[in-house]
Amino acid sequence: MENQYIQVFVSCASREEAKSLVDALLNDQIIACAQILPGIESFYRWQGQTERAEECLLLLKSQSDKFPAIERTIKALHSYDVPEILAMPVTAGSTAYLKWINEQIK
Repeated sequence: MENQYIQVFVSCASREEAKSLVDALLNDQIIACAQILPGIESFYRWQGQTERAEECLLLLKSQSDKFPAIERTIKALHSYDVPEILAMPVTAGSTAYLKWINEQIK
């Protein structure tokens, strides 16, 4: 089966944490690109309580076969007990951009 492209969503407690995760993932060559969206506000239930937090959101571009390594790296470095790590399939994309993703990932 041909490798699929994915976009992975990861919420982070701070911009510094997000940058640290991006550095590790790029250094391991398991993502091609990351964007940090600052200033999101999250609402969720945790340990029986409704919570609210200011966070950053990471958008990571990669391939589906790299997801296990991405997940391991995030779990090892993330400050949350249960970090959000959600991969969505990319159903279409610019041929040149997808080729570039391939070139960036080992």
